[in-house]
Amino acid sequence: MACDHKGGPELIEMAEAHLRREGIPASQWPGLRFRWSENLDGGMWAAVIVEIERRGEQWIVTRLDRKQEPVDNAGFAAL
Repeated sequence: MACDHKGGPELIEMAEAHLRREGIPASQWPGLRFRWSENLDGGMWAAVIVEIERRGEQWIVTRLDRKQEPVDNAGFAAL
C-alpha cells in the first residue's frame, strides 16, 4: 500500500531545490539536515515527520515518525 504523505525522495527534491535557490554549492551540502512534517486526514496516523541528512554524496533518511496527534509545525524546514 502506498503512503499518502511525502517521503524521503520528495524531501530530497525539496532540499536540493532549496539549496540551489539559495546558491549553496553541492560541496557544502554534507552535514545539512532538513525536515518535512505534515498533518494527514482520514488515515491511520494524524501526522508524519521525515528528516534527511546529507552524508558525503548521499542523502540519508534519519527519521520517519508517525504521530497519533497533529503537529503544529507542519511544512519544510532546514534544521
